[in-house]
Amino acid sequence: MADQHLRVVVHDYSGHPGQMQLSRTLACHGHDVIYQHCPSYVTGKGAVERLPSDPETLTFEPFPMKSEFNRYSVVHRVTQEVQYGLQVGRRLTEEKPDVAVLSNVPLLAHALLCVRLRRHQIPMVFWHQDIYSSAISATARKKLGALGGVVAWLAEGIERFIARSSAAIVAISPTFFDKLNEWGVGDRTTVIPNWAPIAELPVQPRRNEWSERFGLSDVPVVMYSGTLGLKHDPSILSHIATRLAGQRPEARVVVITEGMGRTWLETWQKEHGATNLVLLDFQSYEDLPLMLGSADVLVAILEPDASKFSVPSKVLTYLCTQRAIMGVIPPDNSVAEILVSHHAGVVVDPSRRDEVADEVVRLLGDDALRARMGQAGRDYAEATFSPERAAEQFEAIFGHILASS
Repeated sequence: MADQHLRVVVHDYSGHPGQMQLSRTLACHGHDVIYQHCPSYVTGKGAVERLPSDPETLTFEPFPMKSEFNRYSVVHRVTQEVQYGLQVGRRLTEEKPDVAVLSNVPLLAHALLCVRLRRHQIPMVFWHQDIYSSAISATARKKLGALGGVVAWLAEGIERFIARSSAAIVAISPTFFDKLNEWGVGDRTTVIPNWAPIAELPVQPRRNEWSERFGLSDVPVVMYSGTLGLKHDPSILSHIATRLAGQRPEARVVVITEGMGRTWLETWQKEHGATNLVLLDFQSYEDLPLMLGSADVLVAILEPDASKFSVPSKVLTYLCTQRAIMGVIPPDNSVAEILVSHHAGVVVDPSRRDEVADEVVRLLGDDALRARMGQAGRDYAEATFSPERAAEQFEAIFGHILASS
């Protein structure tokens, strides 16, 4: 398929690094690639603008909303998703690609895109990063009771429609198969695990320009970076900060995030006078290696009921940094298994949250252990992460779709 010239749209709503790197690799293989994302969605972004090394066959098309995406307001979110789906759908059909790869698109917008693409006979690859309906269902049932069951039914119906409308599905974990088989689409699913753009994440010294800028060079740093939403528990970070204030008062818990979890931590910080908790906005992608390199321990969090429908891909980025990782993740999650089997970090089940701070204190007190874990993680990343391999797998999927059409 690499020798067959295709016109491909990769639409990644979130603008994450892996999707951007796949787009660049496909373009380097000679395909015309249009990369699209939504800059109004606030999260950690990849290098979503043209680089000097980018081939001419790569085009960038951002689709901003009229205002920042309001993920926590039902009325505003529905309105924004519908508007976004209609806007992107019109542009997708104008581009007339041979195939469209869609990733991280909110359910209502994605459903509208499915209808539009099917009407214009453009095959769609559903790059399945999260089973959104499972996440929505878990939250709705907790907060809305009986009405939550209706919301769950609607969400699953929409996501099932999206999956069944797809020419092919790329799942990031085999744990997705139970749900995909239930929807009758397991036979058109390929598992391609996520990876991190290791070439863009060189190992950095602990003391660097970023750590100096924020006064973190000479203190122990426990860092969380990334989305802190409904499938994460921010109180775990406050628990770590409380313990360190008593046992390692010089240490800092640095949290780089925005949104609901950040707001919760700001309130907690004010109520408890937690001067050892440092809250920062998302940093530029160019600063990411220096920022992560400023940490002694990197923290990842995933709630137990999210383990089957989500993979905390931030851990893959962490693995590139040569730093020890504290994973507050169910042990059956795929990234938890990586950390344990490759000795790249410590995993504690979220149900045993009281043990998390103990482990953080232990890691901060053992330089040699942190160094071994960090090296093991980097070794795993160097041996495993390959955008070339992923691009070849996607090309094989494209070839199968087009041969069957």
